[in-house]
Amino acid sequence: MSAADEMILAGSRPTSTDPIDALHRRTSFVLLVDSLVFSMLVYVLGGSIEIAIVPGIFTIMVWMAYRQKALWAYWFAPMIIGGLTLCFSLLLFRDLIFLLTGESASIFMILILAWAIFSSVRFIRIHFHPVYKMGYSGHSVYDEGIKLEANEMLAACPTCLAVLAVNPILLSPEDSCPHCDSPLVTSAGLEEE
Repeated sequence: MSAADEMILAGSRPTSTDPIDALHRRTSFVLLVDSLVFSMLVYVLGGSIEIAIVPGIFTIMVWMAYRQKALWAYWFAPMIIGGLTLCFSLLLFRDLIFLLTGESASIFMILILAWAIFSSVRFIRIHFHPVYKMGYSGHSVYDEGIKLEANEMLAACPTCLAVLAVNPILLSPEDSCPHCDSPLVTSAGLEEE
């Protein structure tokens, strides 16, 4: 790796794509889906298409700007995802109450809502990670004045995504992250070798 900002997860095989850009594409897709679901939810609750048009146009504008990495759209994305997560949480709570009281409730729907909430929270959390913020705004780690030793590179912990300077040649399964104590080399990384 020639540049410190070409980051890979510790213990994984490097790819030709930038992991921050790949994460941004996945987050953009989630934002698009959430924008459409939010617009449909407003339509269902409001009862008319006129009520859903304004929030629908706004969320699609945020999605288009977020996809182009506009700085103003950065915090609107987790707010939209978070708003829909709140709606999913209320629906999950309602379905759990129905299930516990013996009324009609779908266990399948409960599982889907729980998965959607879990997944959405993960996509919200990445917006607070400094490496994702730097990648979104176009900053490089060189702007931060990071000095690496010979054979070192920046890598993210596969568990907590803490940015670490590591020598990939010296990494072993016994090495753990100083922040979360999880192994830096996962079993998936060992199977690839």
